[in-house]
Formats: sequence, structure tokens, C-alpha cells
Amino acid sequence: MIEWLLPLAGLYLLHRAGVIEIDYPLRQAVRWRRGAPKLLGEPKEGLFEGLARPEAARLIATYELQGWAREASRLDLATSLVYLQMLERAFGEVGFAIPDPVRALDAGPSDWFYVRVLHAFLARWGSASPRKVALDGVELDAYRVYNDLRSRHDWAEAYIGGLPGVRYITSDVRDYCEPVDVAFMFYPFIFTADHRRWGLPRRHLRPAAHLAHVASRVKPGGLLLIVNQGEAERETQHRLLAEVGLPVTWWAEHPSALWTYPQPRFITVVRV
Repeated sequence: MIEWLLPLAGLYLLHRAGVIEIDYPLRQAVRWRRGAPKLLGEPKEGLFEGLARPEAARLIATYELQGWAREASRLDLATSLVYLQMLERAFGEVGFAIPDPVRALDAGPSDWFYVRVLHAFLARWGSASPRKVALDGVELDAYRVYNDLRSRHDWAEAYIGGLPGVRYITSDVRDYCEPVDVAFMFYPFIFTADHRRWGLPRRHLRPAAHLAHVASRVKPGGLLLIVNQGEAERETQHRLLAEVGLPVTWWAEHPSALWTYPQPRFITVVRV
């Protein structure tokens, strides 16, 4: 047991001390894995009230997410259904028809708690029968260790739960070369303080280059969807889009009765 406790203790102490330039490379060297935890779920009574109740029921039924509704925590279920709302709204507003089969990229999915919702949307939106989905999530910091002594990678594996066509890739997204029909960037890092708070070295904060590369992976006629939190982040995101020559097709704030966030959420769509 001591063989794995020592590197784990080192990771934890460096993280608590804020030694990012050592902490992050050590995580990459150790590549901590304990295996996927079992999703135990939580009681959902009282989670959705008023207008949120029929909306949650509609989303779960439409995308056949009954299994996810049982296995998810209360927080994961509510927030992932907000993601689903945002996807429906954005794709509907710009009239994007998902091809069959579809290949998609999710840049920076963290532990990918919403992957089942994302996969279900890509498979079922606007289609009488499920389409074939190839979905890649590319995460730079996959080996961050959580309080339960499991890594972000472990939890991503649990959330994926054997979904067909899904890959969790531990890499810098700027090394990703596959052409895709759709790309997603949910809450990309833009500000230095946020980037540092999540334990990433300053050299990895290149929001314009990151954005330009993700957009370059989208086939002509494809779609890039970005979600930001807060007006300042949304404004900066739009300046970055202009800087790299990507005109905004549509954007809007997205309040939701399903879950109340501390800051407003904004959706931005670019047709590439």
C-alpha cells in the first residue's frame, strides 16, 4: 500500500501548497488511476419543482435518459439537463442538421459528468432513430486526484459507462487532429485567475490558439458551440472569436428553471 500512498500524498501536498509548476507535471508523471467508481445515484424527490418538473421529464423521456436519471447524483442530473437544454436551443436556433454518422469533439470535458446527455443528444436530436456517434473528449488534466482518491480519469470512465463510440483522450486538444462535424467548448479557460485556480501552469493558457485549433478541426459547414459563465467571460470570448476570424452566428443568455447558477450562462454558436 505504501507504494501508492507516497506519490498520492505528494500530489496532495503540492496541490494544497499551490505549487502548480511542480504539481501539474507530477500528476502527468504519476497518471493516477484506481478504476471507475460505481455510480450510486441519489433520491431525486423535490429536485425539480414547478415548471422544471415537466421539462426534466420531457428531456429524460425524449433522449431515453432513464438510466442516467437513476444513476446520477442530484447535482449531476440537474446540471447535465441544463446542458441538454442549451444544446436543443442552440441547434434549433441555427437550424443545424446533425449528420449520420456524426463525429464530435468536446474540448476540455473535465470528468465528463454530462457525457451521457451529450451522446444522447448527438444520437437523437432531429432523428426518428438513433444515429451513429463518434465522440471524443480531450482533457489536458485527466489525472487530477479528487477527495475520494480517484482521479478525474476514473470518474470520466464511470460516467462514460460503456457508451459506444466514445473516447476520453488524455492530451492537449491542440494535438488533436481528427476532422469533426461538431465541436463543443463548455466553459473554456479564458482568465488567468480561473486557470490558476484549477491548477494549470500559465504556459497552457493560450485561449486564442486553443480556440483557433478547435475551430480548425470542424469541417466546412460544421458547428462550434461555446458556453461561458458571466458577462465578462462572454465578452472576452467574443473578442477572441473576432481575433481569430470567427464571426458569431448566434448567441444568447440561457437561464433555466432546472438549476440556478451563481453566474448567468451564455451560449455562442459559430457556423464554420
